[in-house]
Amino acid sequence: MALGGGELVVNKAGMRKDLLAWHLQEVRELASEYDSAFQVLLELLSDDNPHVRANALQVLLDMVGEEGLSQSRLSAALDGIISLTRDDNERVALKALEVLNALLERGQLTEEEYGRITDALMDVIKSGIPILSEYASEGLGKVGAKFAKLAYRLIGWLFSLIGSSKKREVQGAAITALTEMASKTEDTKVLNEVFDKMADLLSHPDPYVVERAVMSMDRLLSRSDKLSMRNKLKAINGIKRLRGDVKLGIRAAQVLEKLEKSAGVDKAIKDTEDLTKSMTASQYSAKDIDRLLDAGKPEIVAELAKMDPEVMGRVLGMLEDEDYTRRMDALWIVSRLAQYLTPSDAYSILPVLGEFLKSKNPWARETAAEVLADIYTLYPGTQKFFASLLNVLLKSTHPRDIEGALELLSRITDKVQDEAFLRSTMGVMFQLLERDDARGVVLRFLAREAQRLVDLDEELLFELKDRLKTVYGMDGGKYDEIIASLIDVIDDILRLRQSGVVVHT
Repeated sequence: MALGGGELVVNKAGMRKDLLAWHLQEVRELASEYDSAFQVLLELLSDDNPHVRANALQVLLDMVGEEGLSQSRLSAALDGIISLTRDDNERVALKALEVLNALLERGQLTEEEYGRITDALMDVIKSGIPILSEYASEGLGKVGAKFAKLAYRLIGWLFSLIGSSKKREVQGAAITALTEMASKTEDTKVLNEVFDKMADLLSHPDPYVVERAVMSMDRLLSRSDKLSMRNKLKAINGIKRLRGDVKLGIRAAQVLEKLEKSAGVDKAIKDTEDLTKSMTASQYSAKDIDRLLDAGKPEIVAELAKMDPEVMGRVLGMLEDEDYTRRMDALWIVSRLAQYLTPSDAYSILPVLGEFLKSKNPWARETAAEVLADIYTLYPGTQKFFASLLNVLLKSTHPRDIEGALELLSRITDKVQDEAFLRSTMGVMFQLLERDDARGVVLRFLAREAQRLVDLDEELLFELKDRLKTVYGMDGGKYDEIIASLIDVIDDILRLRQSGVVVHT
């Protein structure tokens, strides 16, 4: 780069080299100060190298965060950013969506710009590409929350998409967008319109859609004072039909209880505690988090996090706090807020939750597995991460790593209620039984979770019994007592099932 005639002459090749070398701060400083440098940065959005494109977008993202993107610069950059949401490289497309979401969060857009960004996000959701569609749903939620005019257009389109698409990635992203929109809007009509149509989804033929609708309604009940009585009563009738559902029964019962309290169906119900908790939470803000946790009141922080994104961000950051007690507090809070996590929230905490699976603390392992399973259900785009995490844990020779993997598989199996996934999980356990370094972990886990054996069909029960017999006597008979007990349990289940006493769940 050289100075000539009072203007900064920017060497495009030099800036490209800086982007490849991750010298992003230097590029950002130049682009922020000089229009000529900013123009070169925009030209590099169409570079042949995806790393250059992604890092150019990162510079723009940093500029948005530092209020370094004026209206004229935004107008010049927007087409290039939007076009990269369709980039063949996933990292580039995801980074483009992050920039758009940051712009929506900042605001200061014209109506025409909001419309263009909305159209781009709708195209991404319709594609159903994992991860990308989830980030796009977060952006659409922000648009709908800010502008009622756009919200009604989005509500109709998103619910139509849920009904017409057979792809769970599309359906899930649409429900996420609607939930984000309704949970953040100041327009009670928008909130009630979404809640009303979510209640209609309770009779959808796809169990996945029904489950996501229940989770959405559960989250929206945090704003129950803004919901109409008609909507509450309609939801009560819909939820009641789900109480006997094997997979959704417990969650449906919890949502029903909240609905009935909110609607005043049973005045004898003790709603004082919930009311007190909400009123108490309203007295505090993000600056009070440490004081509340020191006072042993994480439940109030959890209530605050539901209402305040700043508090949620602080809690998520505490998962990596140097103080062990703070990390445990944060994990406890997050375990109660899984359905309130936005896609970017959820993706940001996946690595640290994966580390919790290796913890010496059994509660931390189990709780992290529970939260991870919730995220897996909410956001299918996380499947690549889970596959990688499980691969690392299962290849480890450390018992805690293997136990963490088994805990996670078990929790996900509970959530998805899928026969193929259950068989795959059992297949993993069968392989681990053959490993000298993993056999004891698996046997102890099976003994601890013996009640889950009733969920296996006869074929899997017989196969497990045969596998257990093959490892009986190994390791100097160290685990023979556990093996014998497990075989006895399997025999009891088979015998009772044959007599009609126990049915396969």
